[in-house]
Amino acid sequence: MEGSNEKFKPQKILIATDGSEASEKAADFGIETLRFEGAKVYAVYVIDTGSYGSVPVDEKKFKKIERLEEIGHKATSYVEKKATAAGMKVESIVLKGNPAEEIVDFAEEQRVDMIVVGSLGKSGIKRFMLGSVSEKVVRRAKIPVLVVREQKEIKPQKQILIAADCSKATEKAVDFGIEIAKLNGAKVYAVHVIDPIFNDLMEEAWAENAYEQFKKIGREAVSYVEEKANAAGVKVESAVLEGNPAEEIVDFAEEQKVDMIVVGSLGKSGYEQFAIGSVSSKVLRNAKVPVLIVHDIYEFVELFRRCQKSEEVLTPVAGE
Repeated sequence: MEGSNEKFKPQKILIATDGSEASEKAADFGIETLRFEGAKVYAVYVIDTGSYGSVPVDEKKFKKIERLEEIGHKATSYVEKKATAAGMKVESIVLKGNPAEEIVDFAEEQRVDMIVVGSLGKSGIKRFMLGSVSEKVVRRAKIPVLVVREQKEIKPQKQILIAADCSKATEKAVDFGIEIAKLNGAKVYAVHVIDPIFNDLMEEAWAENAYEQFKKIGREAVSYVEEKANAAGVKVESAVLEGNPAEEIVDFAEEQKVDMIVVGSLGKSGYEQFAIGSVSSKVLRNAKVPVLIVHDIYEFVELFRRCQKSEEVLTPVAGE
């Protein structure tokens, strides 16, 4: 993983803020949840200059930019005070440019380990719009991104759901999820979802054996999480479910009153049965709790090889 993190404990955390109450709640959550010893917080506010284009800045626009700079300093000051109170080192930065690009570029330049952003959803303001920006950051970033939806209050992290598959991205997600659970004294739910659509697309002879292979993969995936959690002294419970992956993850989180969801992401090349690629974006949009998306740039071939050789998955049942 990029950054200063050697034991999957984030030491450099970027918290993006827009000065809104929602982003302050996101900052509160990030600081409370990621208060690792020795960690440093970068409080970042970005003035979106895209609307100005190449048009010369007149006095009116100049004053508007000055006003936004004031808002930016006030917004980062809030994060700075909260982080300092939590015993964390902190640095405040006000940038100008495209918000998502500036956030990701700054994170790479500073070798940040994790990004925390708020999400205002479809009703979010456009001044810094952490609703749409958060998704752009998730897509562009190469490091874990914690997206915090607007919440009435910050609750203690007592239950964390880790979506498990057998990908490299999930290995990293597991490490991060368990470290966060350990820090907060939380319980972990290891969840794997089998998508029945694959059986529907196969002939019966192939589908029966493939389904058994998928169940085996699911058990192995959650067992991996169980082993990691047990080794860390974290309480863990596992479940292998069947259905639409994103829907099952979100529904399970609501039923168990989970406080945060952790998923791996393989990007557009991810294979949905095993990885969380596009599933992560669906979880992000529908979950009512914060979602931590852990990236890893792996191709489908590597992912599929690690899970199960294709000839083993698709071998017909003997005698059929």
